[in-house]
Amino acid sequence: MENAVEIRGLCKSFGSFRMMDIDLDIPRGYVVGLIGENGAGKTTLIKCITGANLVDSGSITLFDSQEGGGNEVSVGVVFDECHFFPQMNGRQIGRMMSSLFANWDGDRYAELMSNFGIPLDKKIKEYSRGMRMRIQVAVALSHNPDLVIMDEATAGMDPAARDEFLDLVMGYMQDERHTVLMSSHITSDLERIADYIVFIHKGRIVMNGPKDEILDGYGIVKGSEPDVLAIGMENIVCIKRDEFSTSALVKDRKSVIEAYPELVVDPASLDDIMVMVIRGDVA
Repeated sequence: MENAVEIRGLCKSFGSFRMMDIDLDIPRGYVVGLIGENGAGKTTLIKCITGANLVDSGSITLFDSQEGGGNEVSVGVVFDECHFFPQMNGRQIGRMMSSLFANWDGDRYAELMSNFGIPLDKKIKEYSRGMRMRIQVAVALSHNPDLVIMDEATAGMDPAARDEFLDLVMGYMQDERHTVLMSSHITSDLERIADYIVFIHKGRIVMNGPKDEILDGYGIVKGSEPDVLAIGMENIVCIKRDEFSTSALVKDRKSVIEAYPELVVDPASLDDIMVMVIRGDVA
């Protein structure tokens, strides 16, 4: 499988925060969802991939470009904050982008801005947060990039705008050469469109795999602590103890159900997995 991004041994430190020994492949032609709590390292990782942050050590390869293949790679980026000059309006941003990208599609940009309900003559400083995110999305999708990287792109969008945005991503992915890396706290969005999920926690990748396998495999065992621990620590990822019950996150829900039919074993959503790992005790 060809990779859009290959990361090897990536390390980056900011004060007391350290992202250590990140190895990650982002396969070409897929949507990869990046999840994790605030401060886990999602934005740091994205900024390292885009070159906004320099890495302390390790390597990042985009479409083999680091190996001197000579192929030009186009990357669209949506940061968690809009960095366009506040006095500019949408029309001026479109003109500026047309001078930067050889493949700029002005008609596509105008269409996206119209669909998002953003007047081209309105200044950036007058936009809401959601509108500022949407203009970044419009720019990112208007020059036919090979790779689109989005950091909390749906932040501030209402449900209808988010639904339209996800439809746009799926439309963009009709071209099998395209790739998306998208971080989001709204894990239901990723459950809808992502092919792979990467979970970063405290600067380290703690889960990485096909979304369907993760959702089909992971489960939460609930019951008294003796009953939960009876399944064996080798089957438990982490444990969360509440006042009246104990829960354990397991990777192979079906085998636990088969071996312990008397226990309650619920499917685990991405939110469930995050909460268990972040708030639970590692087995």
